[in-house]
This record gives sequence, C-alpha cells and structure tokens, in this order.
Amino acid sequence: MAKKKKETTKKTTTKKSTAKEAPVEETPSKDQVTYKKIKVNLWRTRLHGEELGVYQSLKYRAKTRLFSKDFDIEGVVEIDGEKEWIIAYDKDKWHKNKDDAPEKSRLLLRFFTILEEKMGVGKGGNFIGGVEFSITHSLIQSFEVRHPAPVFFVQMPRRPHLIRIVRGWRLKGTRWTWPLLPEQAGDKFQMVKAKGTIGLGRDYDIYFGETKVARVDMQRIEKDVEIEIYDEAAAKDTEFCTILALFGAMCFFMKDCEDIIEKFYKTMKETGTTDYKVPRSEEILFRNPRFMTRR
Repeated sequence: MAKKKKETTKKTTTKKSTAKEAPVEETPSKDQVTYKKIKVNLWRTRLHGEELGVYQSLKYRAKTRLFSKDFDIEGVVEIDGEKEWIIAYDKDKWHKNKDDAPEKSRLLLRFFTILEEKMGVGKGGNFIGGVEFSITHSLIQSFEVRHPAPVFFVQMPRRPHLIRIVRGWRLKGTRWTWPLLPEQAGDKFQMVKAKGTIGLGRDYDIYFGETKVARVDMQRIEKDVEIEIYDEAAAKDTEFCTILALFGAMCFFMKDCEDIIEKFYKTMKETGTTDYKVPRSEEILFRNPRFMTRR
C-alpha cells in the first residue's frame, strides 16, 4: 500500500514541474515592464526632413573623419520617442555591387548624433557606433557551422577592441551572439544571445543566458525595427543599447549578406578554397595586436 502511494506522488510531482517550467523559459510575462524603446528607421524614399543633401553631409564631415565623403544619410534612430541619431552608409558601394559584383561590395553602417540646425557647423554630429560586414570572416564562420553565416564587426568610440556579431547554428530559426566586454574593474564578461522567432520577418528575442531582456521586432509594412528592453540595468547600459540598435539596423541587410556568402560558400564547401580575394579593409581585421605593439 505504501509503495502504491509513493508512485502516485512521484507522477504528480513530475507533471507539475514540467507544466511550470515550460512557459518561463520562452514566454515573457504579459505585464513585462519596458525600460527603454528604440526605433531604427531606414528610409525607403528621399522625402525626409533629416536629409538635406550634400550640404548636410559636408557639415557631418566637418565634425568627424568617420563620416566618409561617400556616405549618404539614409535613416534615423529614435530613443523613447525622440530622434537622436542618423544612420549613414555608402549606399552606392553596397547596392550597385551586391548582386553583380559581390566581391566588391562593402557594407559599413555608422550612427551619428543629429546636428542642430544652426549657422556654421552646429552641435551634434558625433560618432556613436558602427557595424561592418566582413565577407572573409563570414566564410570562415560558414565553413565552421556548415551554412551561410554572416559576421559583422562593431566599432565603438573610445573602445580599442572590435566586437563580433556572429550568426551561429540552430536547429530551427536563426541565432546570433556577441560579447559584452568588461569596461570597468569588477565588470564581468557576458554573452548576448539573439534567437530568431518562427515566422515572417526578422524578429528576435534577446537573452542574457536564459533570461529574456529585450525584443527586436522588424515591422515589414512601416519599414522600421522596433526594440524594447525589459531589463533595467541593460536599459542604462549605453554600449548594450547602441549595439542592439546596430543589430536592428543589420536586420535590413541580413538577407542580402546571406545571399552573398552563399555564392562563395557553394564553391568552398567541397574544396575548402575560394576565389574571393581578401581586400585590405578586411585583411586589417586579421592583424595580430601583440605584433603591432612591439617596438
């Protein structure tokens, strides 16, 4: 009799534990608090007040060398409803080459604070962060995970290191990861995981370990990416928010980048070699920092 009672108790406990754990890992609470909202809007038309042609670009160039002479102002980033940053990149070098001559294509996106409209140069125009697509590193990652896997490098102001945003392997959907490196004494090394949700578009849940801290939602009709941050400490972390906004901007280009990598990876899959010639801009990413510091 005692044995029978023990078996019944064991079954009940197992069933209750499974039902409780399943929604906690994948489903956020309905009353989840949003501590910060970011909207990344890449324009599809030329009819926007923030874009004032060549003169506006010259003012940004006067503020920083990181605003290239070939850059076009092609979007804006809003933080909590306020327009804070512009998005700039060399549109011609990317769109003209990605289909016909992918080996010559180069994608380099950069964020800058919006310039105030005053006589002269005005306030603003400061570099916030940038992201660059690397074909060479993408081919290395693709060979490792056995499917087209783009790799992007993030550059931050006053930070000597480059952060790699890498597409990895996942049985269903997509998965991206990148590190948050320690900034101050006592900070810990941390990895960020972006898990693509099943369905149309580029939508991602952002995790620290198994804890969901943010969501990236690409709006197909409005042509923008909406980001919500649910972790209070993460919402106050400037570097995390900037990288997450750059990741949102990447969503507009991920499909094209995957197509480029697939073209080269097909020939590389069996032989391990490729005809792609590594340009100097990407060769620099392989430099040995220890060798560079030697005297």
